[in-house]
Amino acid sequence: MRIFKIIIFTYLISLFYFNISACCTAYDLTDMQKIEYLFKSTVKPDGAMYFTYVPRGLIVSIDENVFFNHAQEKIKKEGLCVLNSIGNVLAQTDKSCVIEGHTENADPEFSSYKANWELSLARAHSITMYLMRYLKISPERLYCIGYGEFMPYVDSVSKDAEMNNRIDFVIIDYHAER
Repeated sequence: MRIFKIIIFTYLISLFYFNISACCTAYDLTDMQKIEYLFKSTVKPDGAMYFTYVPRGLIVSIDENVFFNHAQEKIKKEGLCVLNSIGNVLAQTDKSCVIEGHTENADPEFSSYKANWELSLARAHSITMYLMRYLKISPERLYCIGYGEFMPYVDSVSKDAEMNNRIDFVIIDYHAER
């Protein structure tokens, strides 16, 4: 019985190792790790910030409350400091960045948006425009999209439901063109 457990354990370890090796060769982790380090050392949001590696690159998830008041798309003054830091990181790389808005709390009482995806797109657009206009990040490198409630963090990344309302900065690890 003990030999059987050792064989199974060895088999599982080898599967894990080869799956990780195959995954890591799909994109250059060294560039993405450098960018993650820059984010960690430069960007200090007053809230949660999570990093997730995916085949398309690195996702930096930041709680939406860092940037926005409830049901609003205008960036808070405190959020501008964080965006300035993000812009400094983006300026140090030639990678493209997709700004993704995720929100579940569009509230017609406080907002002109009736749907979550509209509010999430408006928020992503606000951040994208700020990065282009004030921090001079090339529009060729920036994309924005709003997902509303349709890509919850709890289902796709983690069990942390608190991050369903977030802004994702997806640093693309391949050449993207319009």
